[in-house]
Amino acid sequence: MCGYSGKHVDWLGLQACSMSYRLTLVLQLVAALVLAVQGTRAYAEKSELPRLQSIESAVLAATASPRAVPVLIRGIVVLNGHGVIIEDRTGATEVSSADSVKIALGDEVEVSGEMSDSPTPVVQQAHIRRLWGGSMPLPLSITPDQAAGGENQLFLVQTEAKLVGVSPAGLTGVRLALSGGHQSFSAVLPDDNPDSDVPPKSLQLGATLRLTGVLMVNQDPRGNHEDAFTLQLRTPDDIELAEGPSWWTRGHLLLIGGAAVILILIGINGYYRITHERFRAVAEERANIARDIHDTLAQGFAGITLQLEAAEQMMDRDPVQSKAFLREGLQLVRHSRDESHLSIQILRALSRTDRLDVLISHCIEQVQPGCGPAIRQQVLGEPVSLSYNIVNQLFRIGQEAITNSVRHANARTISVRTSYGGRQVLLEVEDDGEGFDPERAAGLPEGHFGLTGMRERAAAIDAEYELQSDGSGTRVRVRVLL
Repeated sequence: MCGYSGKHVDWLGLQACSMSYRLTLVLQLVAALVLAVQGTRAYAEKSELPRLQSIESAVLAATASPRAVPVLIRGIVVLNGHGVIIEDRTGATEVSSADSVKIALGDEVEVSGEMSDSPTPVVQQAHIRRLWGGSMPLPLSITPDQAAGGENQLFLVQTEAKLVGVSPAGLTGVRLALSGGHQSFSAVLPDDNPDSDVPPKSLQLGATLRLTGVLMVNQDPRGNHEDAFTLQLRTPDDIELAEGPSWWTRGHLLLIGGAAVILILIGINGYYRITHERFRAVAEERANIARDIHDTLAQGFAGITLQLEAAEQMMDRDPVQSKAFLREGLQLVRHSRDESHLSIQILRALSRTDRLDVLISHCIEQVQPGCGPAIRQQVLGEPVSLSYNIVNQLFRIGQEAITNSVRHANARTISVRTSYGGRQVLLEVEDDGEGFDPERAAGLPEGHFGLTGMRERAAAIDAEYELQSDGSGTRVRVRVLL
């Protein structure tokens, strides 16, 4: 112990104490120097660690450096499958993780590692630290032409395009071939997705799809790749049907064209058939008119010619017989004139679209004033237009039946009925006169009752002819099927 003992000083102890104190000071100084060196080294090591930066600044640093640069970045996971892609507000990059960390889409993570820019930004041997679960960022809405420009590489984007093809990708994946704007590109839904089944309605060729995925731009400088870019899809929900396929496809247009050609051919064929039928009907009408003229006027003129020739031959030898031939010829002239007037009346009625019942009404008006019995006409059903041949034959049958009843039946009333309906025409002439024996009348000279002529006219139009007569009257029925 260093100190004083009275007035005597212990120089020896004082000297020892001074040495101890100096040694302590030296030790303290050495310790301070060691601590200072360690602090400097720790500060230096700490200053070498990368600071937190944006993805855009990290990509720029990697682009400017020939070697990989250490980075510390944060972002949201937008793809987690074959590789991890994260995105922040400034950019996006791929992450190749050195360890297995359970992360999900939408998680915010912190990534440290070395970033290179060949051919796309990627953080190698990265350590991923999950910060917290967040929500997916809104995709960037761009057109296919903008996507092919390359400014949005690795971004989560959304675009619309038309589906032109579907092919398998892996075991259960799907590769969609699409076309939009001036670009052809692909969208891939990987086979490691348990929900890779895409709704069939979304995969109709020609449909317009709205696709959300990570943009992978083709980096081939020669442009040999047929796809300008690829969209990496995550789930089937990334495929939405924006618009169904247009009905006006090539197949449908060919079908419509074929149907139109068939319809045109059918129309042309129908037109020629109608024209042919019209010409045939006109020819038949002309033939019927010619036949009617031959049976009436021509036959009448032939009879007149024979009577006049006979009168000419007998004029010098037997004037009385010659006069008889002249009277007979004059009767034939009057009859032929009446027949010609009747034919003209029928033709005019048909040109005015007059019906059979109208012609019979005119006939009744001509006969009624000079006869005793009352003539009643009845029309049943909806009248229809008939050909000249049918109108001519039915009218002449009706005229003959009315005339016979007026001249020979001694009837009080005569009923004339014309019935239309059921694709048939029925003409009936009935009186309440004395009647006659049809079998006996059949043997009388032709023209007495005109029965033979009525039967022949009915046969000419394939009509059913029926004649009934007894003591209570006579009925003539003619039915024509249309």
